[in-house]
Amino acid sequence: MERITAAQLLDELHIDPSDEETETIDRLIDDASAIIRGSISDEVEEDELLSLSGNVFNRLIQTLATKLYYDRELSDGYGAGIQIMLNQLRAKYQGVKHGDT
Repeated sequence: MERITAAQLLDELHIDPSDEETETIDRLIDDASAIIRGSISDEVEEDELLSLSGNVFNRLIQTLATKLYYDRELSDGYGAGIQIMLNQLRAKYQGVKHGDT
């Protein structure tokens, strides 16, 4: 599975694509991925999470990138939905690392 693209997220959010919007969404997707990976493990790579649970990882990227798009400071934190997905993905990753699968 591939990581979500800026074009896909722009389409989902019904934002008219432009070079500027695409660049912004690209950066936010990169930022969201880095935040997620950092919340799981310092060693985890995108490819590992995509192969482990690509749908959850991509939805988590989409949700966090969207939150960052509208609130760059994350002034209200992650929100419950992001926390649920992050906890699920972290548990799966830790289970694999500890041989629990």
